Amino acid sequence: MKRPLAAVLITASVLLASSCSLQAGAAATSTAGNISERELTSQVQESLTGKGLNADAPDAAQTNKTLNRLILGQLVNELATRMGIDVTQGQIDSQLANYEAQNGGAEAVRNAFVSNGIPASQIPSVILINLQAAALAKALAPEGSQEKQNAALTTALAALSRELEVTVSPRFGTWDAAAITVGPTPFDLAAPPKGLRAA
Repeated sequence: MKRPLAAVLITASVLLASSCSLQAGAAATSTAGNISERELTSQVQESLTGKGLNADAPDAAQTNKTLNRLILGQLVNELATRMGIDVTQGQIDSQLANYEAQNGGAEAVRNAFVSNGIPASQIPSVILINLQAAALAKALAPEGSQEKQNAALTTALAALSRELEVTVSPRFGTWDAAAITVGPTPFDLAAPPKGLRAA
């Protein structure tokens, strides 16, 4: 029986899953390291190109999704390092081979990732983070159900994001530590309330 590949792609739903000075050119910062606007833009453009869209056209949804994935990846990797979770290249290759066997081959797998907004170049890193997340969930709640393991992972990542002081540039939104996701852009205090004209 084929397992839907979408179920294993790293998105906010898969993982489940505070401030510091923002540095120029940073889309997001934390004490564990920054995510640059250049990296974010590059991955967004590759995602759009992979889907046959104009890479230079603004796409807020794809930008949000990509930044969320990058931040979650950073958090999962940091937590895995702290908890001694190691994932080998062999495990990544084996998981990719499983996806290909269950979902119609390498091209079908690539297309599934790309259609979900994940650049082809990032497939190995996404698989790595998925494997880390699965191992972390089991380690955090070894006797728990899948639901309890996911909840334990979410709680741990939320706490870690607060500890690392994750901050998102206002250009791209705000970081919601409790939900471990990038939320809407901050309200513009300079703009008049809805329905009122500027003077």
